[in-house]
Amino acid sequence: MRHGAVRIVAFDADAGSEQRLIEVGLHIGSALTVLEHDMASGVLVAAGDGRVAVDPATARRICVVRLEEAFEAMTIGDLKPGDRARIVGMGKGMPGYRQRLMAMGLTPGVEFSLTRVAPLGDPVEIQVRGFSMSLRKAEAELLAIEKLP
Repeated sequence: MRHGAVRIVAFDADAGSEQRLIEVGLHIGSALTVLEHDMASGVLVAAGDGRVAVDPATARRICVVRLEEAFEAMTIGDLKPGDRARIVGMGKGMPGYRQRLMAMGLTPGVEFSLTRVAPLGDPVEIQVRGFSMSLRKAEAELLAIEKLP
């Protein structure tokens, strides 16, 4: 990991290790601040409202980019049908909408594709986690995404 503000872009770990990282708040798309970096003793990062210590072996398996090098966050409105994207965060908005989106599985790190857009732009249909979901434009705009190649 690098010092300063970074975003996790990938894990080079087995499924069990990746799940443990997710459980402590480190997931693909997470923005972190690296507070201390010593490959002999580990890495200390600020993630959300807490701090997480990562051992050296695990730290080497977390791929990050400096935040200024990361893709600029977009919204679903910036995509065309057929485009693929990854959720990198949730925008500020009505807490009820945020909770509803997260309950439906739209969490940071999840990849999806935009399948259809209604003629007036509302609603949009996405393919996520093996099923189709329609979202109202106001709900979809809460998702900060990065377009995938």
